[in-house]
Amino acid sequence: MTWVVVEQKSVIKELNKLPGHIQASYSYWRNLVIFDGINKLREIKSFHFEKLKGRRNKQFSCRLSKSYRVIFEVVVKEVKVIVLEVNKHEY
Repeated sequence: MTWVVVEQKSVIKELNKLPGHIQASYSYWRNLVIFDGINKLREIKSFHFEKLKGRRNKQFSCRLSKSYRVIFEVVVKEVKVIVLEVNKHEY
């Protein structure tokens, strides 16, 4: 079963400004989601798949590099992932 990845317009603009290795990492992440689903993300420890808390309690995060994260929502009934942002994680 293939998943659908929906990117908000702001995400597409953000991606074009990011370094090439982050774009490549995002592309790899996106292809994993499309062809293998979100459960595959949980299996790959380097993504640090985690559910967010607080005002983002329905959102998830995956690590693209030590500094960059992709923030997304999962709609299981529609087999869809909605990418909300790709940004530099602030510690």
